Amino acid sequence: MIRSMTGFGSASGEFAGRTLTVEIKSVNNRFREVVTRMPKICAPLEDSIKKLVASRLERGRVDLWLQLDDREAKRRGLTIDLEYAYEVKGLLTQLKDHLDLNDSITLDHILAHGVIGQSDDSPALEELWTAVSPLVEEALTALVTMREAEGANLIHDLEKRLARLLAANRKVEELASSAPDMLLEKLKNRLSELGAGVKVDQTRLAQEAALLADRADITEEVVRLNSHIARFQSILSDNEAAGRRLDFLLQEMGREVNTMGSKAQDLEVTGLVLDMKAELEKLREQVQNIE
Repeated sequence: MIRSMTGFGSASGEFAGRTLTVEIKSVNNRFREVVTRMPKICAPLEDSIKKLVASRLERGRVDLWLQLDDREAKRRGLTIDLEYAYEVKGLLTQLKDHLDLNDSITLDHILAHGVIGQSDDSPALEELWTAVSPLVEEALTALVTMREAEGANLIHDLEKRLARLLAANRKVEELASSAPDMLLEKLKNRLSELGAGVKVDQTRLAQEAALLADRADITEEVVRLNSHIARFQSILSDNEAAGRRLDFLLQEMGREVNTMGSKAQDLEVTGLVLDMKAELEKLREQVQNIE
């Protein structure tokens, strides 16, 4: 199925009193590039998330944002380490007595040693992955759906341009079939211009016309271009990623059309070749958007 490389998807859910949000955006890229942005607590999941993305997307620059709203956890996360506080007080008392100081030990002295801190309620990675992975999958599904919808629009445009290209190639094929007769007529006209008294060897004239026609023959190019167009249409209907294959095929189609242009001896053929080049350029622009 043809899919665009442009899309967006998001999903959100609850986990341990926190809100998890996943957003994924993709744009054109020659290869697959996955860039993630997430809280430090989720950093160990980065490789697993990238593998999940790679299992669904072949090409494109993919930006993934994972947000964890932990305001509730911060409000309830302060703890007092009483055992440590008593230990700090005891050590400070020993130091005061050892130095024979008269200063009193205050709460500020004890707090300066970090007896109050934030509780470490970080979830286990397995629990976090169980919560995150379905959201990544859901966001990816939404993104892929958008890419497929855009792909359907691309197919419609590509098929129209292929039809124009095929029609032009058929016209070129018709004109090419009459090329030998046209060249022979040109030679006769040219010789008649040289002088009415010039004796012409009709056998030699036919040989020269045949030689020129062989040099200008574009039958092979026409046949190969028809084959490439048929292959292009076939790729549009299969279920594999098509972007790279179509890009390569367009290069081959461009070579055939360029060769036709260099061999063309007829102004009408030259005009058709220019039209085909224009269609090929538009096809290339569209294929750059395909996964």
